Amino acid sequence: MKKTIKTSKKTVETKLMPKKRVNIVNLHLAALLLVLGLGILAYYRYGIVAMVNGKTVSRLAYIKNMEKQGGKQVLDSMVTETLILAEAQKKGIKIEQSEIDADIQKIEEQIKAQGSTLEEALSTREMTKDELVSQIRLQKMVDKMATPTAEITQAQIDEYLKANKAQLPKTATKEELNKMAKDDLTSQASNEAVGAWLENLKKDAKIIYR
Repeated sequence: MKKTIKTSKKTVETKLMPKKRVNIVNLHLAALLLVLGLGILAYYRYGIVAMVNGKTVSRLAYIKNMEKQGGKQVLDSMVTETLILAEAQKKGIKIEQSEIDADIQKIEEQIKAQGSTLEEALSTREMTKDELVSQIRLQKMVDKMATPTAEITQAQIDEYLKANKAQLPKTATKEELNKMAKDDLTSQASNEAVGAWLENLKKDAKIIYR
């Protein structure tokens, strides 16, 4: 009787094992189908940016084309901004909110004189006020770290007025022309100083593009 019982148990166990395996396989298959289903749903929800006559335009292809068209400029801009902020922090340069507000007020006055508003101008450029504030802060940091070393001389002003005589306003006084020339030359010198400073900053930095 004992042998029979043992044999019976073995027989029962042998019959039950395949059923357990089948259930596990079914469970794994159901889980796999669920994952695949969610993946397909996510692809159609987030992986496709447009449907054209039934054909899909994938987000990946869209991103690749965006990178080709303007991605390098955007990346370079982000790298430059990161370097400027790091250098400003290193040198302890901070821009007060009052300085930014003063610049925004000047911009608003100029835009208002043209019959528009700051909000309209920002909307046209697809830009927010926070982004404008960030740009002003960044520019002021650069101005403080990359100022021209040499002053504009009268000889430079005279040469400028001579070279640009045809484009200068005929009704302007000598003092006005001198100021106009000095402002333009100062702006040029500032741009050159900023360009050289940024070039050296990038040269000394360790930048790895992935």
